[in-house]
Amino acid sequence: MNLRLLQLVVTAVFLVALSVLTLNAQGAGKKTILSDDFEKGNFDKWDRDGKIDPKKIAITTEAKHVHSGKRAVVITAAVGKGAGGKLVKWFMPGYDKVHARWYCKFDKEFDQGNHMHFVHMLANKADNKWSAFGKAGLKPKGDDFFTTGLEPDRRWGKNPPPGEMFFYSYFPDMKIDKKMNKYWGNAFRPKKKFLIKRDRWYCMEMMVKANSKGKKDGEQAFWIDGKLIGHFKNMRWRTTDKLKINCFWLLLYVHDSKKVNKVYFDDVVVATDYIGPLEKKKKKSRK
Repeated sequence: MNLRLLQLVVTAVFLVALSVLTLNAQGAGKKTILSDDFEKGNFDKWDRDGKIDPKKIAITTEAKHVHSGKRAVVITAAVGKGAGGKLVKWFMPGYDKVHARWYCKFDKEFDQGNHMHFVHMLANKADNKWSAFGKAGLKPKGDDFFTTGLEPDRRWGKNPPPGEMFFYSYFPDMKIDKKMNKYWGNAFRPKKKFLIKRDRWYCMEMMVKANSKGKKDGEQAFWIDGKLIGHFKNMRWRTTDKLKINCFWLLLYVHDSKKVNKVYFDDVVVATDYIGPLEKKKKKSRK
């Protein structure tokens, strides 16, 4: 081996080692669980929670309703009670920390009234992927399920639609609704109210970190357009480390929809670490 070749080999080894060290410093091991920009025009990356109704969930190619590329998904809540739909992704047995990022736009006429649910992350038992489903009004025991959703809230008409963003969470230490004697999801609101406007795209990201067994070191946080809006610590999500975050819902559910309500979604990513907004040079936003 001549001197020049030896120098090239040594340089290559050094660069590889430096790259590994840099990755470790920045959080190596980040795993992408789901990535869907809907450009394939189908829902093959999602799991089936019953049959997908095209009246509720559909691919749109209308340029004004697409964030990047040529396609996005629209979820529609028709007039009526319990209206809307969801796309579901399970990733069993799950992880102790999960991030989910999506772009969304509420229709220019969107008005959910008083109550709705939006994008959720759930923890199901490893041997029962349905254990977190159908648990409205029930308090988790600590080994069966926990859930949280990032949602807009009208606060009984105090906020213009869609409302202010907050977490709606089910966990073992949650408080009961004394008037109804039910454990409805508890609210986690940031110190500064963040109001969402209709007919514009937002980059939303939420993070859930499960607690260590026997400790209150769990967390949840959310970002909008890359800015940290709310961060909540000292949470006890579970009593066993066998219960992990393993399900994601891209959801629109309106309790009593007085009109047709639509939300457009695009560029969805679920991963084990922070994701952040798309790079501007790669984004082809449409108005």
